[in-house]
Amino acid sequence: MLMKNSNINNTTEELRYDLHSHTNLSDGQLTPKELIDRAIARDIDVFAITDHDSLSGLTIARNHCNDNGLKLKLLDGIELSASSDFGDIHIVGLGIDQEDNNLQQLVVKQKQLRRDRAEQIDDKLNKAGVSGILEMIKQDGVDLVTRTHFAKKLIQKGFAKDNTQVFKRFLGRKGKAKVKNYWESMQSCIKTIEGCGGVAVLAHPTRYPISNRKLSYLIEEFKLEGGSGIEVSYPSLNPDEAGWLEVHRAKNDLLASAGSDFHFPDLKWSDLGKFRPVKKNIPHVLDRLLLES
Repeated sequence: MLMKNSNINNTTEELRYDLHSHTNLSDGQLTPKELIDRAIARDIDVFAITDHDSLSGLTIARNHCNDNGLKLKLLDGIELSASSDFGDIHIVGLGIDQEDNNLQQLVVKQKQLRRDRAEQIDDKLNKAGVSGILEMIKQDGVDLVTRTHFAKKLIQKGFAKDNTQVFKRFLGRKGKAKVKNYWESMQSCIKTIEGCGGVAVLAHPTRYPISNRKLSYLIEEFKLEGGSGIEVSYPSLNPDEAGWLEVHRAKNDLLASAGSDFHFPDLKWSDLGKFRPVKKNIPHVLDRLLLES
């Protein structure tokens, strides 16, 4: 999180920003309009909505800013689920062209993969004696179903007490309703993001269940495949991890990015703009994005 300054023409170090957030059109709680209003209330200067495999909230958010004369620099974004040699990863696309045909085709494919996965999860839950969860989710008007939606309903219905338990029992690697993902490849996602003028950013690297050695290889491969950035600051990242990431960011000549990965307003530790400051004088995604805008 950087120092507040409402003039977006100033240097990156003087801006307050958040480049990773979610609305209720993926697995967040707030509508695009509500999320924009919260960003304004939090004195954010530059903001990106990065819903999982969805572009649906971007126009709504931009129209809300324009219609109300809101002084917020809004960057079109997305968070793509991708497969890699090191397991499933997430790639944030910033400054994308949501009208790009290749991007839209990829989003359509990813949404279908999510629908297929949701049905498979529901089938396994039914076999485990837990019925009707997907139907309950759909009754809430959810368009893009994620494991977070399943987790929330399973907890509400008393099948688990919290997220840790629900993933251990049902949705995690050894859970009763575990379903293998078949996302688009990391290479394809990077190519699509960069091909439509965006910046491909490796999201929250330390959250993947792999060793530091494998993570270093993943970062190298991400760069070799055309990725441009890496998140070096986000909630729950400790100083040692942050230092490790900075070393590998520099080693691979990647741009720094940061964001709260905001989902729910009641999680104060991951509120908008709430993350450690990125070190000054290192290459930053905003240096590129604001220069091009």
